[in-house]
Amino acid sequence: MIEIRKATTKVRMLTGTYMVQADKHKFSQYKIDPTCLLCHREIEDILHVLTQCPVLGSERKEYFTPIKQLVTENSPPGTWELLFNNTLAVTQLVLDCTKYIKNLGFKKELINKLETLTRHFCYKTTLQKIISSEKARRLTIIIKNWMVKHRQ
Repeated sequence: MIEIRKATTKVRMLTGTYMVQADKHKFSQYKIDPTCLLCHREIEDILHVLTQCPVLGSERKEYFTPIKQLVTENSPPGTWELLFNNTLAVTQLVLDCTKYIKNLGFKKELINKLETLTRHFCYKTTLQKIISSEKARRLTIIIKNWMVKHRQ
């Protein structure tokens, strides 16, 4: 069951049906702020969630390291630096590794392992995003209640 959830999360990211603040901004006729609710630094799009949001940094490092390790250990030296030198390429690898199969020269077993790792990465990043959002929401409520209480 958990593998289905992981796959669903990744498919939603890949197909553009994974809701991020930038999408909410468009769908609300530009009334909702597109800025990331976790870091408040940049527009939250899928690239930001998967590669840039500093609030998700520790989870990203933990779950992305095995992906990078698989690629670097099973491809010619310098392949990672050549192919994945920007966040867009890294995001594409995570969401659809088939684009790089020819360049990486992976056999089916490694492709399946890479797909499993990227599914796990997308799922864990989403879980942490939800947990962090809920913590931020609760903190906002506490602060608002405190401010109301101390105005009197």
